[in-house]
Amino acid sequence: LYQSGLSMLRWRHVEISGGFLLVAALLFYLDTENLLFWAAAACALHELGHGLAIRCLGGRVALLRLTCVGAELKLSARYPMGYGRQLLAALGGPAANLLCAGAAVHMAGGGDERAYLFAGLNLALAGFNLLPAAPLDGGRCLWCLLALLETEEKAERIVAATSSAVSLALTLGSLLLTLRGQANLTLLITALWLLLSPWTARRGGARARG
Repeated sequence: LYQSGLSMLRWRHVEISGGFLLVAALLFYLDTENLLFWAAAACALHELGHGLAIRCLGGRVALLRLTCVGAELKLSARYPMGYGRQLLAALGGPAANLLCAGAAVHMAGGGDERAYLFAGLNLALAGFNLLPAAPLDGGRCLWCLLALLETEEKAERIVAATSSAVSLALTLGSLLLTLRGQANLTLLITALWLLLSPWTARRGGARARG
């Protein structure tokens, strides 16, 4: 493991940002209900699902980058993937979470609360990532489908519109909860992240997110 740049650690095909380490430390400090391990396991299985799907579809992962807003998978240019295969690869992460949720519920037949917790986290992660917003798997799937049927330019415009609609809906939802005395900081941060993601993507270059 060695430092690459001022705020990025890199080891082989994995990069870890300083923001990721800071957020991980903060979550560990705030984790009073021992949820962090199960949430991290669900996220790891999600990325593993993407990686296995990409491998099976003939692609390769050139880089896994862990940042303060999640994981990013950068595909190798030596093994290009068409729109259809990219769509299937984007579905690999949510599919892995859904399979794990089903397995956890099956294992929880004896009433194991940890299994139900793990199932719920996997379902939440899969559902969130299937939202039609640009940084998420759902947005990537929508873009690939539109690029197959229309053009990349039209796909970009439509996905940008759906991303704005989703982020605004989440922002309004968080504000309504706040007015009712049920403030949800996580929901608000997520909404703002989705709202700002198109701008950060333009600055950072195109990457496949997991």
